[in-house]
Amino acid sequence: MNPSLVRRGAVALVAFSVAGLVVACGGEDKRVKELNQGISRDSVMTVIGVNPKNATGPDSFPNVYTREKYLIDGKNYEVLYFSPENRKFAPGDSVQLRTLTPIVLVDNLLAGKGWPAWDSIAAAHKIVVAPPLKKS
Repeated sequence: MNPSLVRRGAVALVAFSVAGLVVACGGEDKRVKELNQGISRDSVMTVIGVNPKNATGPDSFPNVYTREKYLIDGKNYEVLYFSPENRKFAPGDSVQLRTLTPIVLVDNLLAGKGWPAWDSIAAAHKIVVAPPLKKS
């Protein structure tokens, strides 16, 4: 076997691994970046890829893996777990919620996005959320 081919293959493998790690860990989806605190639920849905006026199709929540609703002290809390790949929850699914981006709405207004915001809101209201990812 030619040593230069092995070396190039190893370099390519490392480059692809690093690129995948950067995309998986550090890259926030551009749609999520566009969300600003205080915008309406309909605006949030439009930005992340849902057209509320045309939500009668087979998937009324594209790009939302799953969602949770809470009624606390007379306020409606809704958490949309955003999936840029349009993954959907299925029984027995192995997707960890911490790999998704939570979008938190309070009384149909965006209260926060991302795990720091959701963890803070959940802690303030004693809501149990997904455990942190274990580093391997």
